[in-house]
Amino acid sequence: MGYQRLHYSILILVFLFMQTVYVQTQNPSIHSMHIKSDITHRFATTLVSSKVVNSVGTPVEASFQAVIPDSAFIIDFLMEINGQVYHGEIKKNARVKEKYDRGKNSWQNARHVKEKFRYTNRFSFDINVPAESTATFNLTYQELLERVNGRYQHKIYVDPGQIVEDLKVDVAISEARNITRILVPQLRNNTISNKNEEENALAVIDRPTPKSATIQYAPTANDQKQVSDQGISGLFVVDYDVQRKFDAGEFMISDGYFTHLFAPESLIPIPKDVLFILDVSSSMFGTEIQQQNNAIDTVIQDFHNFDRFNIMEFSTNAKLWQPEILNASNENKQKARQYLKEMQANGYTDINNAMLKGLEFLNNISKDGNRMKMMVFLTDGQASKGEQNRSKILSNIDEKNIECIPIFSLAYGNEADYEFIKTVAVKNNGIARKLFKGSDASLQIKQFFNEISSPSLRNVTLKYLNKNTDIIEKATTLNFDTFFNGKEIVAAGKLFSIDGDVIDVLSSGIGVDGPIELALEIDIQNQIHSTAKTSDYDGITERVWAYLTIKQLLEKAIGEYNTTEKMSLNHRARQLSLKYKFVTPLTTVVVTLPDKRHHGTFEENEDALLALALHHAENRKQSVPKGIKRKANGSSSGSSTEGGGGGDPHFMVKIEGIEYPICFDVDAGDGDVIQILKDPLLGMTINAGIIGSRRRNRFGKYKTFIGNIFVMTPSVQIHIKPNQVIVNGSPVSWNNIAYASELVRIHVNKTVHHDETMFIHFGNDISVIIRRLMNDTYSQGVDYLNFNIDKETGISNIANGILGQFVHKKTSLLKVSLDKHGRKHGHFREFSNNHRSHFKAILHQKPDIISGEKVFCWNVHKKTKGLLNDDLQEYFVPDITSV
Repeated sequence: MGYQRLHYSILILVFLFMQTVYVQTQNPSIHSMHIKSDITHRFATTLVSSKVVNSVGTPVEASFQAVIPDSAFIIDFLMEINGQVYHGEIKKNARVKEKYDRGKNSWQNARHVKEKFRYTNRFSFDINVPAESTATFNLTYQELLERVNGRYQHKIYVDPGQIVEDLKVDVAISEARNITRILVPQLRNNTISNKNEEENALAVIDRPTPKSATIQYAPTANDQKQVSDQGISGLFVVDYDVQRKFDAGEFMISDGYFTHLFAPESLIPIPKDVLFILDVSSSMFGTEIQQQNNAIDTVIQDFHNFDRFNIMEFSTNAKLWQPEILNASNENKQKARQYLKEMQANGYTDINNAMLKGLEFLNNISKDGNRMKMMVFLTDGQASKGEQNRSKILSNIDEKNIECIPIFSLAYGNEADYEFIKTVAVKNNGIARKLFKGSDASLQIKQFFNEISSPSLRNVTLKYLNKNTDIIEKATTLNFDTFFNGKEIVAAGKLFSIDGDVIDVLSSGIGVDGPIELALEIDIQNQIHSTAKTSDYDGITERVWAYLTIKQLLEKAIGEYNTTEKMSLNHRARQLSLKYKFVTPLTTVVVTLPDKRHHGTFEENEDALLALALHHAENRKQSVPKGIKRKANGSSSGSSTEGGGGGDPHFMVKIEGIEYPICFDVDAGDGDVIQILKDPLLGMTINAGIIGSRRRNRFGKYKTFIGNIFVMTPSVQIHIKPNQVIVNGSPVSWNNIAYASELVRIHVNKTVHHDETMFIHFGNDISVIIRRLMNDTYSQGVDYLNFNIDKETGISNIANGILGQFVHKKTSLLKVSLDKHGRKHGHFREFSNNHRSHFKAILHQKPDIISGEKVFCWNVHKKTKGLLNDDLQEYFVPDITSV
């Protein structure tokens, strides 16, 4: 099975109060904020209580917001308004489709709003607070703390946005073993740091017993003012661990349910063979590739001398650094450091080719029972070259990964295809992590690898016996591919009736020196029953079982592409969520107020929503098999994924779900200007100026080419000519350009043909590639440009232009037929703004816009009616700078 993602943020809360006032403009005042967490055997129950006061004489609309960790489930929400209590109910979420779509939009637009807290979900609830009244919000949720790098971190994000007179955080920890370390550092921000942290002087730690601890943090109004006029803002962290032994772990039983925590100490790490597959496509240019390579260098320098490694860089092609796996000697580490420094970003992103070549390399390493093979894959984008159908790539990986090698995957930034990255990890016994671009990106990569750097047991199996008989009635996963030092395996379940008072717990696996079996004999009568501190939370072990079961069902659903099976997993998770009152991706909170029923808004991260059955590979559009006729209701259809132009000039557009691109020619003369893209929402325009040459085509007419390209956005204007580039009015040479701002990055690389290719990356999921072709090489009588809009996901649905229009059109290949000469004819339909049109094309070979290689495309002859929205002349504009 794939591992559940391990989180740095174990408990995060933020409470913000926004308001819309009918008459007054005064914010509601937070009278008090109390946060109380009880942690019993790693299972945390957190109650947040906040009282808001509306002191003005008119009603105020307040928005209660809580940011909680994505590993947590809300279990209760209630409000009290002027003494009247309103309880929330956990109900089936009937709007799963809308929830998925809304969630995906929020991830894609995340860069346009205030930075979202990492690895979190956001719960919000809007109410109308009457005049001169108080409203109290109580939110409760539960989660199982996960051990990362030898410790648990309990985090509370405090950001009330104002000074709060009565602000208090209480944390109580109760464990079955001695607590060996406990630390409360100063408040943190949203990024990670490798600096030593000072202790929080305002946090009071008490140790009533060796197995328990209490922490209180109660900054006074004056303490808060010393931080900021808006009060405190940051992460309050409790860092702790418990005593470890070389044994079968801790076992708690209550009401027939058990929890087993397994993390043996002093295990010798298994030597590992690691292949790093690193993205060096053009989008990694600049800071990204430097951060990636610095982090990998640090990781390699920390390898033991018994480890082995190799590096593969990939973009349009995939290339191994060395033909064989290398020992992690000091000499090889230094060679790797130099190789990483010399890496350059250039080209497309062929994920399929890199994955398959990487697996082939690892498969060819001779098997050694005392070694563990691992693949670490990092990318910042989506497949843009080679095989791009995700389900096909996944199928190829399944077929190639004959040794079940774990694939640990990293998605770097918002443009990365995290859905694909996560699915690869789930299906291949690995872990996926989303990395956030920023100053700490290298540390994020390093911390991720630290979690998986010390495999010490493989094929771990947990058994629970009574008189040599299995006594499990139901349980979470009991078989694990790998145990890593510094982590913890958790299992839970229900036992059958036991004949006697003894349970034998057996934990086994394969270590560096062979099989290991650790045993634990449990005397039920002397077992410490695990319950929370209030009667409301009795039966902790049963809730741990339900919590873990739901998590594992949702995780399995991410990697399941069979619709029926995915829906079955969703159904089982939903039923458990309703029974145990957990708010999950499949349930919601409803509060009935006097005016109407209110649904709390729960914005979940990618992992939660990827499990939903409505989004799966079988719904993706598939290309039409060659020569096969299909009816309209079974046709392939989609919007464009990229498009470009060049040559005499001709244009080429790739359509999702259609195997070959659509291409068409335009009659244009010297001095004409064609509007390629106009997006009013983004304020972006791309125009192409046409120049004539002294060469004639086969019809005797002089050839025309693209002589200059003008790109306009609100932040930059770029005028590209074959001999010069002008950025915001300043001319620069093609050979020296390296422009970078917060929203735009420009760099140039040489191709295998020694041409210069320019890459322009915009911060809104749009990238453009421009290739310069010089007369002395191509003998066309003129220097000219070809271009391709390589990434279009950021273009809005109101865009126009000769290529921009295809972003929001749905183009369908209805059928393919053969003429008497054996040529394939495609019959197409387009749908846009409730308007349908049809056009025909012939499968033909034309030069690829950027590579120049001959490729097949559906060639639409000069009669473009039905293909373009308007008459062709509508796309000609007066001047290169026209908007």
